[in-house]
Amino acid sequence: MNAALGMSGFRLKVLQVAGGTAVAQGLLVLAAPLLTRLYTPADFGVLVVYVSLLAIVVIVASLRYEFALPIPADDDEAIDLLAVCMLLVAATTCLASLLLYAAQDRILAWTGAPALAPYLWLVPVSILGCGSCQVFTCWAIRKGGYRRIARTKVTQSLTQLALQLGVGSVVKGPLGLLVGDALGRSNGTRTLAMLDWRNDWARLKRVTWGGMRRALVRFRRFPAIGSGTALMNTFNLRIPALLLAITFGPAEAGCFALAQRVFALPSSVIGESVAQVYFGEVALLARREAGLMPLFKGTLRRMFLLGLPLMLAAMGAGWFLFPLIFGRDWGEAGIFVVALAPMALAQFTAACADSTLLVLERQDLALYREVLRTGLLLGGILAAYLLKWPPRPAIFLFGATGTLAYVGYGLVTWHAIRRHRPAGETP
Repeated sequence: MNAALGMSGFRLKVLQVAGGTAVAQGLLVLAAPLLTRLYTPADFGVLVVYVSLLAIVVIVASLRYEFALPIPADDDEAIDLLAVCMLLVAATTCLASLLLYAAQDRILAWTGAPALAPYLWLVPVSILGCGSCQVFTCWAIRKGGYRRIARTKVTQSLTQLALQLGVGSVVKGPLGLLVGDALGRSNGTRTLAMLDWRNDWARLKRVTWGGMRRALVRFRRFPAIGSGTALMNTFNLRIPALLLAITFGPAEAGCFALAQRVFALPSSVIGESVAQVYFGEVALLARREAGLMPLFKGTLRRMFLLGLPLMLAAMGAGWFLFPLIFGRDWGEAGIFVVALAPMALAQFTAACADSTLLVLERQDLALYREVLRTGLLLGGILAAYLLKWPPRPAIFLFGATGTLAYVGYGLVTWHAIRRHRPAGETP
């Protein structure tokens, strides 16, 4: 493949996804000042706990088999794997519902969010919807349906905002935030599933238990190692907000959530778009046994150069503008933005190439990488806890250890590509 032509095609696909994502995230940003006036920091704190609990389950809803969907060269093998994924999502939803019913009091006591109790019925709804959407997003990546992924993101944001603003204007409390998040995340699944429905339906009718069993065995490293890695990744992403809620109360957790939402804008518009296209491209290159290192290096270089001014702008806005834009109660969130900016830049740069280890089926390296990140993040958090630091220095320490963790992300991925490069590729 001509390198210039290949990179041009890569950029075009990124723009397709990023265009829809930019609209979706732009709507969320424009609505943020309205949401912060309809809901209190404590309401956002309840949302943080809900999303954290949901993320822990959704991340393994199909035992990570969905990330193997772009890999098979044979479409019949891929459709067998798709059927496996959907059955696993249904089973996970049922199991999580039973567990939630049996242990809800302990869960509420541990998270320190008793206000979440009336809304726990939303968790199974979210698991089924989010799990299915996650599976069909990977299926759309296999099919190259990047425009449809972009349209789905817009639909999800519109649904989320309509419900959060509509319900929040008539009902006090976190109900609107939770319902909007649950239904917004799930909306658009049908759009992704119908991407190539004629061919897919014909193949689905030929799915057999034997084919599904072969797919389970062929990609067994994804659940065997990948599920643990994914849980650790989710744990690392969600533990700061949970610890803030438990240690300092929902208000501090709500401020942290707003800071995360600010950094989610460039990460969601650009970072996730690049990551999805990169996943499809790196899987295609791996099937063709083509070189991966130029794609990896070029992607990270461009992401860093793009992310640096974005993060500097976010720091300036956090320091000077947060109380003006979001209200006086949210000034602490601006300080959190400054503290987390270096980590956000490192994440923006390195996380887009995260799927490389999945495509190379080096889940062992992905697990070691998450163990390293867990040690760094927990080490910083435990140090702040033992020293009885207040929230601000605790978050600054978390940002420093998180920056080191994402630098490790890039180094581990570089090592994996270097060890598996085809003959003739230069490191």
